[in-house]
Amino acid sequence: MYKKMAALGLALCSLLSVAVADVAAGSRWDTRQLIIRLQDDGLRRIQALQPRQPLPDLRLPDGRPLTLLRRFDGNGVVVRLPESVSLEEAQRLADQLVADPVVAAAQPDKRLYPALIPSDPRFLPDPSDPVFPLGQWNLFEDTAGIRVTSAWDRTTGSAATVIAVLDTGIVDHIDLDSTRVLAGYDFISDSWTANDGDGRDPDPTDPGDGTADGDCGAGIPGEADSWHGLAVTGVAVAQSDNGIGIAGIDFRARLLPVRVLGRCGGDVSDVVAAIRWAAGLPVAGAPSNPTPADVINLSLSGTGSCSAEEQAAIDDAYNAGALVVVAAGNEGVDVTNISPANCDHVVAVGAIARDGSRAPYSNVGAAVDLSAPGGDGSNSDAGGVLTLWKQGTVTPATSYASIAGTSFAAAQVSAAAALMRAVDPSLPPATLAELLRRTARSFPDASCTTSSCGAGVLDVDYALAGAADPTAILGSRVNSGGGCTLGAAGGRFDPLWLLFALALVGYRARKRRHSSPC
Repeated sequence: MYKKMAALGLALCSLLSVAVADVAAGSRWDTRQLIIRLQDDGLRRIQALQPRQPLPDLRLPDGRPLTLLRRFDGNGVVVRLPESVSLEEAQRLADQLVADPVVAAAQPDKRLYPALIPSDPRFLPDPSDPVFPLGQWNLFEDTAGIRVTSAWDRTTGSAATVIAVLDTGIVDHIDLDSTRVLAGYDFISDSWTANDGDGRDPDPTDPGDGTADGDCGAGIPGEADSWHGLAVTGVAVAQSDNGIGIAGIDFRARLLPVRVLGRCGGDVSDVVAAIRWAAGLPVAGAPSNPTPADVINLSLSGTGSCSAEEQAAIDDAYNAGALVVVAAGNEGVDVTNISPANCDHVVAVGAIARDGSRAPYSNVGAAVDLSAPGGDGSNSDAGGVLTLWKQGTVTPATSYASIAGTSFAAAQVSAAAALMRAVDPSLPPATLAELLRRTARSFPDASCTTSSCGAGVLDVDYALAGAADPTAILGSRVNSGGGCTLGAAGGRFDPLWLLFALALVGYRARKRRHSSPC
């Protein structure tokens, strides 16, 4: 699902490899310090105290001492805890210390970090770049961006996470790490459609899907090769922080390329087989998939209601633990008549333009879950999503393109979901989907509403915060069945939660499509 917008640019930059160390989720946010404000009596007691000495008459609830590090602004001191603790535990200790009459206030001395800016030269805007002056605006701009730079301070992904891209296949690219590309599969049964000399086979390489006038039906003009699978893949997992080209959203997730689209599209029978296989389920005639996908990206669509076979395959993948993310489509119509976006158990993604307005091509309706920047859809290079491309016969490919479409909005949501799984691999699809909707930020333009473009605009940073603490967002507990149980955090009844739940019921009734228990 795309509209190609721009001329292609070559990667002319020099190679510069920058190592990024793995960081355990949450550990960088731990602290061993508190900031304490003392009453006058407390200040008098520490007048003669030197750094590294224990505070007199002020201890933790378990009796362990607090050590003075330094004075802090008048009546404040910074103290050291006996060991590093999570921010939540530090706050609990601070709250307990406030009960002491000599303590006026207390809080954790939390750590702050600079937002990660990758070394990829086309990530940031560059007015001197004659082809792509805006860089990857969709990842960081305030109006319509997905706020990924602050999200990268939480995690840049995990190699244990797998994103399956069911599309036209994969092409080697200088800005794609081949070691992260898993052995996928070509599920196209018809040899003419496949354009590679045979039917289904273990090679998901994209040979091109260009057509001549009339190939796809009388009066239908031919089209050049789309390299659509490569472009969708680039948005999600292009090699990042490597001094070349662009940055993919997930730095470490592995890619499972699955061919389902070729010349003149693809058949539903092939797509549903590919969905099951990508989720690790058996498919007759195909080898078993040893690397089941955490996230399945479907940047494709057809007209009509969700068929029984589409729904059955999606249900099977959902029950196997895979989140299925689907492009809403580019026809500018209600998604009710566009499948598989109108199926149950999917996250359907619409597109907004760079100015925050609804992208004119994006399908809309109550079945859209949320939106992400998909580009303006004009003939200008300025408003597209910058991604990987192939031009000519050079191998590996070295080109980039600015493209518009809900395909690339969906790819951003898929990558965000993969980052969420990196934060907590145990999150079930129902919880992932609900967190994506609940953490979406308000639409910046009145052309999009919650009844037309979904819950809001993808906010990756907030989504990752939700993945780290789902209860804080959902006010509910993930149960053993993979869903959510309704209830206030901590087991207490919250009337605000009841009001929210009633509003959510109304919203879900309008959608009439998600059977998620959350």
